Amino acid sequence: MKNIERRKRTKRAIFVIIAILLVVYLISGTYARYTKEGKADAKIDIAKWAVSIKSGDKTLNSTSQDITFKVKNNDNVVPGKIAPAVTAEAEVELDLTGTEVAVDFTATIGALTPTNLPSSDKITLTSSVDGGTPGTAQTIDLVGNTAFTSSNGKKKVKLTLTWENDNENNADDTSTGTTGGTLTIPVTLTVQQHID
Repeated sequence: MKNIERRKRTKRAIFVIIAILLVVYLISGTYARYTKEGKADAKIDIAKWAVSIKSGDKTLNSTSQDITFKVKNNDNVVPGKIAPAVTAEAEVELDLTGTEVAVDFTATIGALTPTNLPSSDKITLTSSVDGGTPGTAQTIDLVGNTAFTSSNGKKKVKLTLTWENDNENNADDTSTGTTGGTLTIPVTLTVQQHID
């Protein structure tokens, strides 16, 4: 008898569980009518980077390049000669046409191999983009948050070398002073994205 009673309780429990599952299934279908599934596609474009640097007809890269500087005349120094406070200039063209980010431009003196040049810590190299304020680094901003075009993306960059007076370096200054009006030194040109 106990077995029959136990079987009846088990059958009732199974029936109750099936009934509960059936009710949950029917109710969940009702709520599903008020839900909606959606899908969105996100697309992110990477900003274009199109930078080239030219010196005359020669395309340069960011490694050290030999650039020829023309010595500027100074009233206190024989023309074509180098002495403290004399400057020499060169010009490169920075072409940013198509670039979609603001850029930083930096020019630094590369490794000076000729022994007749003063050490690089006695020469200052500055740059100025299209007549801007000379400095060691230049930032070129986008115009109106659009990519640089051929009319606003081609920038002339003036590179200027200045010799500092150093009485301990007079012998090197004297041997460097016979350049014939030009001086070729390695310069590293670096262009990278400007990040605030």
